[in-house]
Formats: sequence, C-alpha cells, structure tokens
Amino acid sequence: MYKNSLLANSVRFALVSGAAMTAFTAPAVFAADEQAADKVERIEVTGSRIKRSDLEGASPVTTITADDMKVEGNFTVADALRNSNLNSFGSFSERSGSSAQSQATINLRGAGSSRTLVLIDGKRFPGSPTLGGSSANLNAIPMAAVERIEILTDGASSTYGSDAIAGVVNIIMKKNFQGIEFNVGGGSRDRDGGLTSKEFSVVAGYEMDKGNITFAFDHQDRKGIADGDRAFSAPWMRDLNGDGEIQAYSETDGWSIYGATIASPDFSEAQASPLCDDLAAQYGDNVFKTVKADDDWGPGSTYCMYAYGNVSYNKASVDRNTVYVDANYEIAEDVEWFGRIMFTQNNSFGRYAPPAAAWNNMSADNPHNPYGEETKGYFRWVGIGTRDGNVDDYNQDYLTGLRGSISAWNDATWEFYYHYNKADNKSIGEYYLSYSGLAYNEANGIDLGSEAGVNNMKATTLTQDRATFHQYNAGIGFDAFELPGGAVAHYFGMEYFEQDFASIYDAQSEAGLIGGSAGNSAGGDRQVWAAFYEAAMPLTDTIELNIAARYDDYSDFGNNVAPKASVRWQALDNLVVRASYSEAFRAPALDQLYAATTFSADDGTDYPYCVSNGIADCPEKQYDTYIRANKDLGPETSEYINLGLAWDIVDNFGIKVDYFDLKIDDVISRRSITNVMRGIASGNLAPSDTFYVVRAPGEAGKLGKALEVGTGYGNSDKLQIKGIDVGLNGNFETDFGDFGIAWTNSFVLEYVEEVEGGSGAIDTAGWSGQPEYKSVFTTTYTMGDHRVSWNMNYTDSTYESSKSVGDTIVPEGSLDSWLIHNISYTYDAGSFGAIMLGVNNLTDEDPVLSSDGKFENADLYNNYGREYRASYTLKF
Repeated sequence: MYKNSLLANSVRFALVSGAAMTAFTAPAVFAADEQAADKVERIEVTGSRIKRSDLEGASPVTTITADDMKVEGNFTVADALRNSNLNSFGSFSERSGSSAQSQATINLRGAGSSRTLVLIDGKRFPGSPTLGGSSANLNAIPMAAVERIEILTDGASSTYGSDAIAGVVNIIMKKNFQGIEFNVGGGSRDRDGGLTSKEFSVVAGYEMDKGNITFAFDHQDRKGIADGDRAFSAPWMRDLNGDGEIQAYSETDGWSIYGATIASPDFSEAQASPLCDDLAAQYGDNVFKTVKADDDWGPGSTYCMYAYGNVSYNKASVDRNTVYVDANYEIAEDVEWFGRIMFTQNNSFGRYAPPAAAWNNMSADNPHNPYGEETKGYFRWVGIGTRDGNVDDYNQDYLTGLRGSISAWNDATWEFYYHYNKADNKSIGEYYLSYSGLAYNEANGIDLGSEAGVNNMKATTLTQDRATFHQYNAGIGFDAFELPGGAVAHYFGMEYFEQDFASIYDAQSEAGLIGGSAGNSAGGDRQVWAAFYEAAMPLTDTIELNIAARYDDYSDFGNNVAPKASVRWQALDNLVVRASYSEAFRAPALDQLYAATTFSADDGTDYPYCVSNGIADCPEKQYDTYIRANKDLGPETSEYINLGLAWDIVDNFGIKVDYFDLKIDDVISRRSITNVMRGIASGNLAPSDTFYVVRAPGEAGKLGKALEVGTGYGNSDKLQIKGIDVGLNGNFETDFGDFGIAWTNSFVLEYVEEVEGGSGAIDTAGWSGQPEYKSVFTTTYTMGDHRVSWNMNYTDSTYESSKSVGDTIVPEGSLDSWLIHNISYTYDAGSFGAIMLGVNNLTDEDPVLSSDGKFENADLYNNYGREYRASYTLKF
C-alpha cells in the first residue's frame, strides 16, 4: 500500500524537506523599502478584530481568491472549499437519499463541520436548521458576489465564539464595486451529455461622494446524477470468489433485501417470497431476483432482492438564485452606516427507489409468506412509484450597523451592528408508503396491486426546517500604552445572540405510519451573551505578543472563558516565525439535545458478525437505525497549538510551514453504528436504551445478523489531530510570459479517535476516508491577453477496512490514491470581454472504489467525471 511503500515515504519526506531546504539554502534577500510611507494602511485579518499592516500574522491564514476558484474549475463556493487541501477528509455535498439533500458543508482538519465556523465579512453565518443548526450551509452563498475566502487554521473561539474550534472560514464579499459585470457560462459532463450546469450573474456598483452600493444577482443550476448513469454505481451482481454462486451484499451492489423477502417468525433465517419469480417476470430479472443470503443472514437463507440502483439518484440537483446588496454611506464626519441584504432560494431534486418498508405482521395466509405463521417481510412497494424529494430552501440575511473613528481618542475605531437571519427550508417527499392505507386495504380485502389499493397506500411527507438568528455586536479598538516596539493595540467588544430552531415532520411520519421515510421532529432555542478582549503588544521592533479572551454565558450551559496567546517574530525582513496556543469550548447543537428519536437507514459494517461467522470480505450496508438525542450532553473543550514560519525566499516566491496539534476532550459525537456493533460485541460498551444491537438468532454459538441498531449522542474520550501544512507560492516574470504557482499541502500525522464504543481512542490516520496527505497544485502561464492554467488535486491512498487482532483493531487492505487534472484557457479581449474554456477531470477519473468495485465515499471523492466548461465575462 502507498503509505507503507519505501518509495512513497521517500517522496513524501522529500516534498517537505526539499521545500524547506530550498528556503534555507537560498540567499537571503533584504528588500525592505526604507523610503516607505510613514503611514501604512491597516486592515482586519481573519482571526483578529485588530486592524494591522502585516498581512502575515501570528496565525496561519490561507486565501482563495475569486480568480483562484475559477482557475481550479470550481462551480460553487462549496466546491472551492471542498477541494481545498484543508478539507482533509472531505465534506458533505448535495446528495439524493439524505435528509440534507440540498446542503453542503466544510470540514476543516476532519474535525467535523460543526467545529468549523463560517463567517461572511467577519460576521457569523448561522447554521442551517436542516443540519440541526450546528453547521452552515455553503449552498446559500452566491459565487458571483465572493471577492475571496480566508481560511484560518487555528483556534479562534477567543474571538468569534464556541464553534471556531478547528478553524474559521471567512467569506469576503464584494464591496465598493464600480461599474457592471456580466457572466454567463455552462458545462457538460462527458458521461451525461447535454448542458448539465448553467450559470448567469450580474454584479454592479455605483460610487457616490459619500458611499457605495454594490448589487449582485447570481443564478446557478447543476443537474443531479442517477446511480444507473455511472458503471460503478449501477446495480451489479458478480461471482467475486468464483464459487459459482452470488451472495447478497458481499457480491452485489445497488441491490437490497427490501424486494420481497420474508423473515422466519423466530428470525433464524429469511427466504425469498414464493412470488419472487413472478415479480421478476413482471418487472425483469434485472429488477427482482432471488439471491443466496448464507453469508448475510445465515446458512440456507435467500433474499428476493430489488435493484434500487436502476432508478435512484446519487447526486441531487441544485437550482439556486441569489440577490445580494452591500452598501455604505458616510452620514456624518467619521461616522459611516453600512448594511447588507442577501436573499437565497435553492431548489433541489433527488430521487430514491420506491418505498423500502417492512411489512409487519404479515398474515399466515399471505401468498408471499412461506412459513404459514404471522411474520415480517422486507418489501419494495414498486406499485407506489419512485420516491421523489423536492427541497426548497429560502434564506434571508440582513445586517445593518454604524462604524467610525474618534479623533480625540487617537483615531480609535468603533462598530455596532445588528444581524438577522431567517432560514425556511421545506422538503416534500412524494410516493411513500402509508401504513394506514396498507391496513385499510388488508382489512377491507382490497387488492394491493389495484389502482384503488395503490392509491390508498400512497403518502406524501412534509418536513419544515426553520431557524431565526438575532445578533447584536458592539466593539471599540484603540491604542493605549507604549512598549519598546510601539503602541499597544486593544479591542474590546460585547455580543448577544439568540437562536430558535425547529424541524417539524408531518404527523403521520412522527407517528411512524410512513414506510420508506426517516427522521423526526426537533426544536429548541438558545441565548448567548459574550464579552471579548484582545491586545497586540509589540514587545520589540520584531516581536509581537497577542493575547485574547472571550467570556460566553449560555442560557442552557452556564459560562466559559476561551483564552488565546500568540507570538509573531519578524526574524528577518523576509522571515516570520509564529506560535499560538488557544483553548475553546463548544456547546452541543440544539438537535443533539432536543430531537425526538429518529429512524434512519445508516450505512455500517458488522465486523463482529463477519468474524463470528468466518466471513472474510465484510461488506458495508444499510441497517435499520434509531438515533436518540441526549438532553444531558455536556460541552466539549479543546486545546490548539500551532508553530510555523513564513519565508519570502526571493522576491515573489515564498514558503509557509505550520505544525498543528488540535486536541478535543469530552468529544460531542454520535457513535457510528459500526462503532456501536463493535463496542457491544467486545463488552466495552454496555447496552442501553440508546446503544443496542438487535440480532437474529445465530447458529452454534455464532452471532446472528444485526436487524436493528440503536445509537445516539454522548461525550466520548477525545479527538486529537496532529499534522503539518506546507504552502509554496510564487510569480515569475520573463520575456516570454509570466508564470505563477501555488502549491498547498496538508499532512495528517495523527488522527486519534474512538473506533470501538467504550474503548480508548486510537490513531486512525490513513484509514479509509482519512488520507494522510492532500495536495492542490495550480500553475498559470500568461502571455499578453492569453492565460493557460493547470490545476492538480491529489488525495493520498488509504487502507480499505479494519479488523480485530486480539484486543487491538488494525487497518488492512488498500484503496488507490486519486489525482484529478483541471485545465483552462482564458482570452481577454479587453472591452469585448473575456472567454474561459476549461476541462475538469481531464483524464476522466472514476472516484476511488472499494476492492470489489463499490463507490462508498461521496464526501471525499466526486462522481462527476470529465466536464467541459465555458464562460464569458463582460465588464463596463
């Protein structure tokens, strides 16, 4: 495997050490301009509210410009962040088959999206109610209105509050724009054909003597992807071990037990319905098929499986319209009003196969029942039709405030603002199973396949996710006291915000009377007030000490103080050395505290069952899962250490190296069902009302198949992430054109987490879904009006699975690395506009598949394939 290869380790070592040696062996260049102006403009950098002139601060900040996003082939803001090397283990994106179908998140360091704070222009962007109010939905942010994105990879709870444990993503919007800019573009995926994505935007700005107003309209839509349209996600059956038989799940993909399968009354075995061949004759044997289930349920078992992959979608569609307005106006000397309005409407379509739902209490004389006793069936209710999910997200964001300076206080700056956000997301699901309708049909002898019978069983679901956010913030920055290096800069502020969140399911779904649906209602509210302070102390001309602290008082969690200290040393004119230490606190999300018990069909791997029954290839599949909230959840705490340097080796070429160590104690997490099944089987996790596994009877002392798994939220041991970030950036002017390079790399040295419920945390860096190395390399060549770019996005190989060896869990197997090439050409025709032509995934790479050919990780890899893109931009 890659990570254990001597050559691979040598290459990896050379990447860091070679870059570092280049820096240290290059001649030092002292290019300070002694004739610089006495007064240098100060700006606010992400991670601090103190304005300063040094762009390279005591905490590492990575910047992605709007131009970078286009050159790298990104269509949305979410794409740009998801493709960053700092999004270590991938993140959620719009996906059919999920209750968060229309959403997209960012997951810095692999610490979880709820531990990454998203800001817009330095102001908190609240979490989406569809995501429980804990994570921001990046699909609510318009691409056309973004100026740049700043990513702080350091703890920032002392400045912004509890969610900034792993870092901060600050999306800087366009302001003080002048003129008008039109952009239109489209894309076509090679494997889908036709126009699969479209974009149109207008950005305009008007400058006045005392202010500016900037307006943007942005439209983007991208079609979804059906499972059947990709060879690796279309349903298949293969005799992988060459024994002449197909075994359910271990030798199938895109097929489900929910076809017409009947469990024995004591659940010791399962058999395909006697009518399975009739269903295959009616719908095709590529839709229904009898398959052996010796490995999955037990010896002698068979399933009547259904090929859901023929009709289901993997990627949901997105159709978004956004209106954005930013304005500022000088209302008096040294007093300016500022405001922002943003409306976003996002529609998404996803398709699931017909309802997969249990037929409970199936009568003894039912023709599907081979046992002659009342029992349970696993059925696909094909007559009802495919389940279509239509999601409509509507987000309103308003901000207004005043800011200014006080000349009598040595030009102290102040700011006050009010921020209001309202999210209203609706999800309508068509063609689900009504258990009430099924019972009515059975009680009245109505043929289930008749038009009347099918209509009685059809149900429509409704989920309404709503959240409101009110925030008041005021602060003042001033210089006071002198140190040998200059005046000490201070900032003091106070903040109050309140959140109300509700996720309301229709009454039939809440009552458990809908088949093929998941989820349940949740709601809650929280009020927080905070006071924060920071100071930048120039101890000498070259050393600056920064301290910060924030006090938060929660209505439901008491209070906390989050401190931070950092040092910046200007060791040479072209070398900055930095270090920081911070502590943070994060309260549980509202849905983790207050949600009703929720049904889900979670993916998991039942390793204990496979070990007990001698099954070598243990497949991942869906299990009936019940998720419980925990009103007694406690907060988690963290410590974050960063050590780094930034070296301008020569003019226009520099390197940054940062070592980080993030440790989170009392981790708030929902145990995966794999974790629960392992923990209960080993005895490290005591069964409870929350954590349990219901199994079918096993034979000869062996474990039986898992039928139902219970999980929920708790405070587990710890999560610790250690690693190194390396970035190189340069621009070179020559007589035959200009060259630019940007190379960012992230290495995960340790990722310590709980793998088995109730046991201690272990290092899982390099395990499946957790690559030890991610890299993004972009180079550009510009000659006159022409520019060519080449972007490479690399994800390291990983282990494939894990196994128990004695009391230890160890990884095994190998998954490939992933390298994607994106190229583009831009011609700037001046007043006639600019044309960009591009190809994403030039070599048409598949996502990384499991050893048996399954696509199992949509967070880390995408299934778009090669895509041709074109856009035209015209500015006045």
